[in-house]
Amino acid sequence: MLVATGLLCQCAQVKKPVSPTLSATQFTASDGKAMPYGRWPSDASKPTRPRAVIICVHGLSGAASDFWPVGEKFSTQEMVIYGVQLRGMGNDPEKRERGNIATGELWVSDLLSFTQRVHERHPGVPIFWYGESLGSLIVVHAAATLPGQSPLVSGIILSSPVIAYRHELPAWKYWLIRTLAAVWPGKRISLESLGDQEVRVTGGTTHKQQMQKTPHYVEFFTLRLFRAVDKLVRSSNEMAPLVKPPLLLFYTPNDVFTTQQQVEHFYELLGSAPKEKIFYPQSYHLILHDVDRDRTLVELERWLGSRER
Repeated sequence: MLVATGLLCQCAQVKKPVSPTLSATQFTASDGKAMPYGRWPSDASKPTRPRAVIICVHGLSGAASDFWPVGEKFSTQEMVIYGVQLRGMGNDPEKRERGNIATGELWVSDLLSFTQRVHERHPGVPIFWYGESLGSLIVVHAAATLPGQSPLVSGIILSSPVIAYRHELPAWKYWLIRTLAAVWPGKRISLESLGDQEVRVTGGTTHKQQMQKTPHYVEFFTLRLFRAVDKLVRSSNEMAPLVKPPLLLFYTPNDVFTTQQQVEHFYELLGSAPKEKIFYPQSYHLILHDVDRDRTLVELERWLGSRER
């Protein structure tokens, strides 16, 4: 395993709760954590009354900029697209916190608070969540907390949700990592070190190749963060029946993290009504950045239009 030198300080000051705020450039969570966010169009004064709002949630080592295809297409259709920047990822202003998070519930709480502030900024406008990979997990867990017929979210889009593992780690390795996470949570390892090879995320690139093209690439993550992600993954089927908003699911048989059958089983468990799934035989994990990008945007446009009727 690759191990980064040095450990995170585990004695950070506890911040007093504050009211979450959304300024023109950043979101401040209830614990005082301030994160930038993405927005299309970038001019916050336009449009004054959008048809719809899409809040995008990126994956592991990702960033809001990963959703540029959605932002470029739909911001010209009188919609506003927001891209959440997850704490602990490559755009976290606190550099020492990149690759680390105390608990996955913080991601869920941040999304709910961010959405509430967006709702207040655009009253009466339908809001949709679009989660990719880890972002899909966060969306699922956040949606499961919403009361039935909640006016906060009008629908959710999931792309390549990592709701199970295609390849489980050997029992001894999983036990070792869980033990180390308990006694040495700040220990850092790479994503690739958890498997036998680099994971392919598009037809032509691996995760490491894809991420090294970006300024927000995070090479090492703490065992604490992997434990948080693992908890979200293993509880996703339990959360699925609690998800009620209308849902659109994009998935592929070539996802290195999750099998087609695992995703379809999860889909059947979802409590959403109506719900729809779209299958991409040729794409890999990052569907929005693979050969089916254009089709994905067309399907998304169609589905959003159907929700406006």
